[in-house]
Amino acid sequence: MNAKSITLMRWALTFCVSVSGVVAYAQDSGRRDNFSPTNKHCRYCSLRYEDLSTRDLSEVDLTGAFMHGANLSWSNLKNGHFSSANLISVRMEWADFDGANFANAYLEDAAMFRSTFRKADFRMANLSRANLSRSELAGANLVTAILRGADLSGARINNAEMRQADLTGATLEGARVRESDLQSATLDRANLQGCDLTNSDLSGASVIGASFASTYIHFANFRKANLTGSDFRFALIDAVNFDGANLSKADFTGAVLRNSVFKGANLCQAKLPDGSLGYCEIPSAQTAQTAQPVQPAPAPEIYTPPAQIPQAGNPPALYEPPAAIDNIKPESPAQKTL
Repeated sequence: MNAKSITLMRWALTFCVSVSGVVAYAQDSGRRDNFSPTNKHCRYCSLRYEDLSTRDLSEVDLTGAFMHGANLSWSNLKNGHFSSANLISVRMEWADFDGANFANAYLEDAAMFRSTFRKADFRMANLSRANLSRSELAGANLVTAILRGADLSGARINNAEMRQADLTGATLEGARVRESDLQSATLDRANLQGCDLTNSDLSGASVIGASFASTYIHFANFRKANLTGSDFRFALIDAVNFDGANLSKADFTGAVLRNSVFKGANLCQAKLPDGSLGYCEIPSAQTAQTAQPVQPAPAPEIYTPPAQIPQAGNPPALYEPPAAIDNIKPESPAQKTL
């Protein structure tokens, strides 16, 4: 073998090594043109407005990907990784996301109706105004998730972890939220008409101005919850714990209360089923502040007789001391007999 052949072989070997390095870099660089059903690794890549519908993308890794407006409907994305991804306005309806990870993801205005999210992880995810109607979220983790204005009507959220979740203004009409943990959650102005809260824990939750009208509430725990101004008209409340809850200005018109606990509850100005208003008890601290201060007793007046002014020509009698003892003479025996 001559020197020319050896040089050509070296060039060929160098070219092959370079090509393999470029391919390996392309597979890990997150480029969109390398994303395929066989290569499901696309971390932090740009897939905005990409059509990924009706595909089998189970266990796909799209961590931190930018997928604004993408289409994932009718796809299989079981156990997928979407943490910290941008999924704003994404179409995700009729898809399978069981076991998927959406922690810290952005899902505002996403279409997620009639999809399955069993045991999915939504911790600290933002789902504001997302449409999750009639979706399956059994066993999902929604701790500290933001669902402000989200549509969860008809959804099944049984055995879910929703502690400190923000559902302000959310719609849960006709939803099933059985045996779920909503401790310290925020449901202000939420629509909970027809929502099944059996065995759910809402202790310490903020449910100000929420609507439970015509709802069957059974075995729910509202201990120390803030239900100020909530609507319970014509609701059937059976075996519910309102211990220490704030129910001021709540409306129970036409409601049926059975076997429920209201110990320590604040019913100030609440409309009770019989049409009367709840009694407003002034707290002891407030009573102490509003009470009239006690005036100190006036000092007793000491009577001082007026001084006598001596009359002219009549000088006051001078004090004469008694005679000295030494000048008194003892009496004689003859004087004693007399």
